[in-house]
Amino acid sequence: MKEFSIPLKKDYERPIIELYNLPTLIDTGAVVPVFSIFPSIIEKYFETKLILENESIEGFGGKERGSVYSIKNFQVGELIFNDFEVFVPNEPRLRFPFLLSATLFYGMEYSFDTINGNFIVRMTDEQNFERDFKIKELHGKLYPQIDGILIQDVDSFLVDSYIF
Repeated sequence: MKEFSIPLKKDYERPIIELYNLPTLIDTGAVVPVFSIFPSIIEKYFETKLILENESIEGFGGKERGSVYSIKNFQVGELIFNDFEVFVPNEPRLRFPFLLSATLFYGMEYSFDTINGNFIVRMTDEQNFERDFKIKELHGKLYPQIDGILIQDVDSFLVDSYIF
């Protein structure tokens, strides 16, 4: 078993780590990662490519419109996302510039050690530290795809069905 940890930022009630000198929320309820900063800033500090425009996502914060960007070689601890696609809202307004979704750690074990202040990621010895994370648009909804595996929720299978 391989393992790495990233220190949790003290003084926050939520699981916050620091990436690229910015506070980053690990959101276990999020489906896709969100960068709540202006595209010009992302383009200045990362190698990016616009993938999708004028898309929308829904969450507890409501519905947001924005674009999907691909970022090359984005690093989270020891994980390196060669292709890392993120949703960038048209109007950045989240408290934290980076929001990482739980789907980034698909097929891994992760935990929050609030006693010692660490975000811990465990993976099998066979798993690679290099991954790809893409966002696919299907029937007007955005879905995460990690290392070629499309992740869909149960609701997506029940659309247009009469199962109650």
